[in-house]
Amino acid sequence: MHFSNVLAIARTQSKSEDFRALIVRTVADDLKVDTRYYEQLIDTQESHGSYRAIIIEIDTPSASSQTLDIIRKTRDNNPNCTIFVVVTFASTLSKTKYYLAGADYCIKVVETSPEKKLSLFDAFLTESARLHRCGLVLDQDRMCLFGDGKKLEISFVEMKVLEALIQRRLLSHNEIAAVMGLNTKYYDSRALEKSISRLRSKIKAHYGDNIIQNIRGYGYKLSRGLICASHFQAAKERSIRE
Repeated sequence: MHFSNVLAIARTQSKSEDFRALIVRTVADDLKVDTRYYEQLIDTQESHGSYRAIIIEIDTPSASSQTLDIIRKTRDNNPNCTIFVVVTFASTLSKTKYYLAGADYCIKVVETSPEKKLSLFDAFLTESARLHRCGLVLDQDRMCLFGDGKKLEISFVEMKVLEALIQRRLLSHNEIAAVMGLNTKYYDSRALEKSISRLRSKIKAHYGDNIIQNIRGYGYKLSRGLICASHFQAAKERSIRE
């Protein structure tokens, strides 16, 4: 696990301590894991800028709506923090609303066996941390990706899709269609899905990681921290110097 500091959030104080114990069993020994519970966060504007990762447990249906507000506030106050959502009750709820609120990763862990639950949770965090170490740069001038000592040429439309995802991270099918220059009322959804699938497969084949996630029934999401655009990065550096 490669996070510098982690904040564990759960519904009650006792739940947050239990959740912390689960996290501690899956991360490096020298990692600091702090805790908060819902009531501490709902009516405050507390910043979590010192945490690289915030992991939120949702253990009941009623807790789900409370958590959405916490995710939104956390994302607004900490745009660069990685937010994980872990649903630990049997639910048919879509993950989309958590992504729309600002979460980066979401998993349902409802196994009754403590060891199986721990195994799933560990695999989830390990995979997410591994992806977060990937560093790709989108060069808009040369219409290509750079990363891991490799170069991948892409089309103009593929570049515009990646550029839009880098800026907004989560786009609906209609928003993707607009970026691709399609008629948002009459485009062929299957053709759009095939185009995005080809882009995902091309990047995965070249770099080994699937950085664009399909959000069923909504659109596509770019995993945070995996890729930046050279134009955006240059503009950010200029603003810092000024």
